[in-house]
Amino acid sequence: MGEFRIYLDDELQCKTTSPVLAQAAWHRASRNGRVAEAGGFVKAYEGEVTVAEMHPEARVGHPWPDGRDHQADLRDVWDSLLRVLKQQGLDDQTLTGALNRYGLTTSSVEAAVQDELGGRTVPSAAEVVVLLEALYQDRQNAVPDA
Repeated sequence: MGEFRIYLDDELQCKTTSPVLAQAAWHRASRNGRVAEAGGFVKAYEGEVTVAEMHPEARVGHPWPDGRDHQADLRDVWDSLLRVLKQQGLDDQTLTGALNRYGLTTSSVEAAVQDELGGRTVPSAAEVVVLLEALYQDRQNAVPDA
């Protein structure tokens, strides 16, 4: 995997070896209204190879143009969210309890994106929101009234 560079017109927006960071920079640059209005370009390079070049469209972010790379999806969001929550001391049992109390019954938050065949399913955006709302509600209920 090479180094990615994303330019908005001729201004470097991102230089990274992280495909997901390059994807985020591309998506943001490809919806830039100021450059779109001026007829400018967004360009993506991997090493010295031009991956893509296009005119941005105001408020229309475009997906990463190189289909050879893994496209970040809600599985990645789920994994990152669980890492952050675990770092904050919230283990699977705590997360599962919060989700069950909120009304979405599960035996394990960590296993919620595993299918019956041992593969990974893509969680829905609603599942991510419900997990966050369940945690928020649990924290609100844990705070004594002042």
